[in-house]
Amino acid sequence: MIGTDVCIVGGGIAGLTLARALTLRGGTVCVVDRGKIGGGTSSVAAGMLAPMVEARLQEREVVEFGCEALRFWREFAGMIEREAEMEIDYRQEGTLVVAVERDHIGIINHLHDEQRELGLPVESLSGYECRKLESYLSPTVSEGFFSTSDHQVDNRLLLRGLRRICEVQGVRIVEDAGEVTLEQGVGGWIVTAENESISARRVVVATGASLAIFRSLQPKLARLIRPVKGQILRLDQSEMPLLQHVVRTPDVYFAPKSDGTLIVGASSEDRGFDSAVRLGPLYETLQAAWETIPALYELPVVESAVGFRPASLDHAPLLGETSLEGVYLATGYYRHGILFAPLAAELIAEEILEEKRDERIRAFNPARFDQMYAERQGD
Repeated sequence: MIGTDVCIVGGGIAGLTLARALTLRGGTVCVVDRGKIGGGTSSVAAGMLAPMVEARLQEREVVEFGCEALRFWREFAGMIEREAEMEIDYRQEGTLVVAVERDHIGIINHLHDEQRELGLPVESLSGYECRKLESYLSPTVSEGFFSTSDHQVDNRLLLRGLRRICEVQGVRIVEDAGEVTLEQGVGGWIVTAENESISARRVVVATGASLAIFRSLQPKLARLIRPVKGQILRLDQSEMPLLQHVVRTPDVYFAPKSDGTLIVGASSEDRGFDSAVRLGPLYETLQAAWETIPALYELPVVESAVGFRPASLDHAPLLGETSLEGVYLATGYYRHGILFAPLAAELIAEEILEEKRDERIRAFNPARFDQMYAERQGD
């Protein structure tokens, strides 16, 4: 049996950033994943760091945390590249949001006004000005705005770098673990995988869109998250560079990477853990993409993939200790996994090892749903 201070269940962006943060503070860490480390939804994401264009007035706390997380990213990216001795393609060109058809105009104007009310930096553009930034945009693009503060990263390079750092720091990695279970032990918890058992004083569940590990132990925790399916395409624009910036419409986004990859996505489907790439949603994404950038017709398709966004009951993160003493959550990031994970990892690591509860994540504690369950039981 492996003995450790903290066992992290889940080897995606949330788990690996937390493992790094904990070991930097002197903790011993084991990361367990049912599959390959970094092989889940974190590897499918587009890597956009965009609290601005995702902003909604009713999500002010989430937007504020996203803006704080983006500020931290500037420092974090440099640290990762130094520690891993590799580049992660961190880019700061901003995001261009455009209206391709008449129905888009009201949507993007509303989004623009919301961001103004939140004090976020945005610049209104005419269709001509949009095409000056990105010349391959369709002639039907009538207007848009530029969000100057949004950034992006190559999520696959980031995952590779984080794994390298964790291995150097002595993090014990258990992958291809199959079904993982959790039970109370003497002075802590026992995490059991198919071929390994881990004894830990504290456990962090960072399993993305599934909290099935709690089904027997604490069923109400298992119901706090649902998967929202997203299908994406990876295209090769290395021989025909079409875009330099992240471009979004109300129907589709494009994220260009420095290696010539162009990520196009993404559908949003309530289909549970249906991992099949299905033609209908893919067709809708492709149609919206072609209407925005007609020259996409010529690009080779490199990959189609499916990921599952972890959506909590209120679409806000789940960060901090649960009703099970010594068991923490680091999930519920929904559309912002790559953006939120580094800052959330720092704050959770402080809570676990230094017993500091930061005000920035107090609103995201899983205990916020206890009242809801109490009211349901009283009905």
